Amino acid sequence: MSRFHENEIKKNIPTPPRPDYDEMWLRIDGEAAKRRAAGVVQAAPPARSRKKFIPAAIVFSCFMVAAVPVFAGVSFDWGKLYGGQSVTNALNNDIGQRYDDLDVVRKGVTMSLKGVVTDGERMKLLVVVDPVMKPGEYDDVRFDHVVIKDDSGKELPVNGGLSYDEKSGKLLGIYETNDTLKNSEKSYTLEAGKLVYLKNKEVVLKEAPKAGEIVSTGEALYPSFKIESVRESQNLTDPMDQKGLIVRYNLTTTDEKNGDNYSPHLTVVSNREETKNVRTFIFPSKGTEMKREQLFNNMTEKEWSSSEIHFNYLKEIKQIEGDWSLHFKADGKKASEAVYSKPLQTTAEFKDKTAMSLDHLTVTPLEIIVYPKDNEPVANGVVRDKYAISQYRDVRLKIGDQEISGYTTTKGDSPDNYRDVFVFQSPEWYKDWSKVPMKLILRKPVVSARDIKANWLKLDRPTAEKQSGDLDVNSFKFHFTYYMDGKDLVVESECNSENFKNMSQSMLRVDGKHMYPEHDPYDSGFDMPSKKIERYPDFSMKQSLEINPGFYYYSDPTREAEITLQQ
Repeated sequence: MSRFHENEIKKNIPTPPRPDYDEMWLRIDGEAAKRRAAGVVQAAPPARSRKKFIPAAIVFSCFMVAAVPVFAGVSFDWGKLYGGQSVTNALNNDIGQRYDDLDVVRKGVTMSLKGVVTDGERMKLLVVVDPVMKPGEYDDVRFDHVVIKDDSGKELPVNGGLSYDEKSGKLLGIYETNDTLKNSEKSYTLEAGKLVYLKNKEVVLKEAPKAGEIVSTGEALYPSFKIESVRESQNLTDPMDQKGLIVRYNLTTTDEKNGDNYSPHLTVVSNREETKNVRTFIFPSKGTEMKREQLFNNMTEKEWSSSEIHFNYLKEIKQIEGDWSLHFKADGKKASEAVYSKPLQTTAEFKDKTAMSLDHLTVTPLEIIVYPKDNEPVANGVVRDKYAISQYRDVRLKIGDQEISGYTTTKGDSPDNYRDVFVFQSPEWYKDWSKVPMKLILRKPVVSARDIKANWLKLDRPTAEKQSGDLDVNSFKFHFTYYMDGKDLVVESECNSENFKNMSQSMLRVDGKHMYPEHDPYDSGFDMPSKKIERYPDFSMKQSLEINPGFYYYSDPTREAEITLQQ
């Protein structure tokens, strides 16, 4: 199987709704990890009601959060940052390594390093920065460049962002990188350059744009965008499974290097109120073209055409030139203390329903992680390999009498080491986790299936005239239409069976050899059309042609499951 087809199982994994601030970014982060191999990222545009826009770089930060004791003389509210609840728990339990006097001043602005912690995978640092502008004067603040260097001078990529803390009057930041510290003592340098303040720019469009229309924004950085389509859909891969309006458009930027790929978005104002439950699907950029798709829940084309449409993005309003650099030593043993782990047993009933076995449970000061076993064999027609867990849209952990929500994400420092896991933020820290009852609860399953040993439909030699054939796979009926378009073979695939979600891609067996369609990186988003159209370029055959539906997805309520992790 090619890398693309291994990664294909990561596509179309739904993103949970955003019930609150922390929950939104926690779940979006899980989705971002799932889509890394597929090259797409899903993010939510800033809500107008929020005073501060959270940098989109936070979408990529996950797995663990830095934590240190309360610092002398100053109280910081880390709870407003991504993963802040876990930070607060760790702070209250004196976990991590602290620094009290690591400061550097540039242009009158002080940056301080306050702490570091690791969990074997990620290393995070707590940073405090003096604000230059007052709250309300800006919507986002960020360093345009942040990097950590090890003692050899090697740069480690960093993700994170800043947020204003009313309690201390400071900017707080949590920055993370891969854990190269482990259990050793090492020296590092934290470098940051140019502090940038941004404010949301809102452009009211003259009228609701239609499909095919090019809209001028009047903004130098994003001068125009073209609406590709405006369509209603009820075939959503979005976890809410709500009907909605899908708007796809191409945004043009005049500066592909400095343009922000995440903040530009459309909003809809109807009856003087902004439409809620808006999410944005961001495709890989191509030069100056930024392709995106937005979902407006429970909206119709008629409502769109009669509403006021706004174009929004974050516009730079102030820069503070500077080169902040901090040298520090970190003790890996001190930074990664207090971790509990135990092997898990899998019941036959749980394995039969989920097609997976559980491997072990790990509790860090910040997360509770349930690891399924890697390379599970195929069971009951459900695909299991190191890239896939059946996609449970509702993942919960019962701890004592308390039930908390979690998510499925991917851990690992490279595609070869990716591993799907269930992750939960620790509601509190227990000194003895071995005595805490825990139960894993999995609801709303979407199953991914594929069988290339069977499920092949023999096709006649294709011509310019359309031909068709049907294939029954379990309870699903696939309908294929195929024809030659010049030198290319075009295949149209449909399945309208109950509980069917979508197909990832078809595959052919031509003269005994497997063949995959041309990959369209934009063939994804919030929903998949009922008819999938694929192209096999420069097609030729001698004797035989067969088709297989390949990866496909469907809901199966009978696969909901619970299992006791410890009593």
